[in-house]
Amino acid sequence: MAPTSTALNTSSSTESTSSTHSIEHLISDRAKNRSFKHFAANADENAPKNFKPHPKPLALSFGRPNAQFFPVKKITVELDHYPFQDTIFENEVIEEQDLVVIDKFPTDKNDLGAGEALQYGDVSGLPNFQKFLREFVETIHKPANSEWAITATNGSGEGLNKVADALINPGDIVLFEEFTFSPFGNNVRNVGGITVPIKLNFKATEGADIDIKYLSHLLDNWNDIYPEYKDRKPKAFYTIPTCQNPTGLTQSTATRKAIYDLASKHDFIILEDDPYGYLTLPPFQKPNKETLVSENSLQIDDYLENHLPKSYLQFDTEGRVIRIETFSKVFAPGLRLGFLVANKKIVEVVKKYSSIVTRAPSGPSQLILLNVIQQRFGGIKGWLQWILRMRLAYAHRRNVLIDSIVSSSAYEKEYIKVISCDAGMFASLLVNFPEGTTDIVDKINLLNYKFLEKGVTVVLGHKMSVNPEFSEPNANFLRLSYAPLDKDEELTEAGKRLGEAVEEFFENGFTY
Repeated sequence: MAPTSTALNTSSSTESTSSTHSIEHLISDRAKNRSFKHFAANADENAPKNFKPHPKPLALSFGRPNAQFFPVKKITVELDHYPFQDTIFENEVIEEQDLVVIDKFPTDKNDLGAGEALQYGDVSGLPNFQKFLREFVETIHKPANSEWAITATNGSGEGLNKVADALINPGDIVLFEEFTFSPFGNNVRNVGGITVPIKLNFKATEGADIDIKYLSHLLDNWNDIYPEYKDRKPKAFYTIPTCQNPTGLTQSTATRKAIYDLASKHDFIILEDDPYGYLTLPPFQKPNKETLVSENSLQIDDYLENHLPKSYLQFDTEGRVIRIETFSKVFAPGLRLGFLVANKKIVEVVKKYSSIVTRAPSGPSQLILLNVIQQRFGGIKGWLQWILRMRLAYAHRRNVLIDSIVSSSAYEKEYIKVISCDAGMFASLLVNFPEGTTDIVDKINLLNYKFLEKGVTVVLGHKMSVNPEFSEPNANFLRLSYAPLDKDEELTEAGKRLGEAVEEFFENGFTY
């Protein structure tokens, strides 16, 4: 990867560029027209001429129960030092388990107390959580435009739904990678938007990626290619740039720059959904728990500079990138906690939507996450160290599964090929049907019954297509996840069963 950042610096200073470019015309009419009023707010537009509010009023207005009504006095969290601490990292020297103790009323003003977290909170997140998120983005991603803001969400799925509301009017076009996280298409259609796929290139000489030539030609010739949408060019492009779901592909820096240039030229928003972005993996090698840490450990500065892909925020001089993040893949999905970064105008309308629909993200989720990061990990640097440990655990499990697959007869006979397994939790396999094979989707569906008979489940790539007819030529791939199984032995057995199923299917003439 090209360099993305230099030394870690947790100060709030960020060199960024303000732009006079306006993106307000890309906000949906629905979001622009939404207003929010609270019955307990004291409006001052009609205040008497000499009115001066008391600096410390005694509140008898808001329906906030006093924190001393809450039955929770203290929360104690016991933490592992490594993922799979008792298996993958069983040989590592680990000091005594650490406890994070969360008081109802902490004495340190930088801590988040249970009394605050169990109370009604701000729709953008509790103040200390917002502070952490902003420092994290400034430190890691260094947005190129100063006119950005941040708001917490109930996970990336909920954040994406708010983004669809903020941008899409009925009839607006959103571009999607031809295979993608298909639930976001439901959000787009729910607000009346139209989904249009773009091509992925599975045969790129330096790794599969988005087909930039196709995308550029599509945008330059939009009215001819889609006459039914004449003069309604795309308003947004939804992309998963690192460990793309379901293909596992990771965009090069050149691709990201090229896409941003196209967004600027054709005036659309980039929706950067990046749940796996921090989990870039070292190259595949034979699994070896004994040397996993010694051979693959990274210093944080090296990770940031050479291994973490650039966010689109770093190219965004015009404020047309919305970055959606989640803590699901680097902490726990059940927190239902994430955040989004965008132009201040977009964050403003997202917050109005939150005020009416979802209100604040879970206080206990913010409480646990922030106190673990601050007390146990020691802030951003320690949080990144935890992510690097997760990276090693994922690398080992990826190695175990892929080693099992490449050791199979099906792989040796070139019936299957590994497309991508260099980030996140997914690997993708190409099923190498002979050139000229027809009815690819039907054959993949039939192969799936062989998988089920052998006792292994996969995701069929075509089931995550935006338009099955458009993507049928590239539908001969499988998505595999090395995240859910408990043991190395199970991953090895899953790869063995997959290889056996493919071999039988091919040698039976593509019949069950």
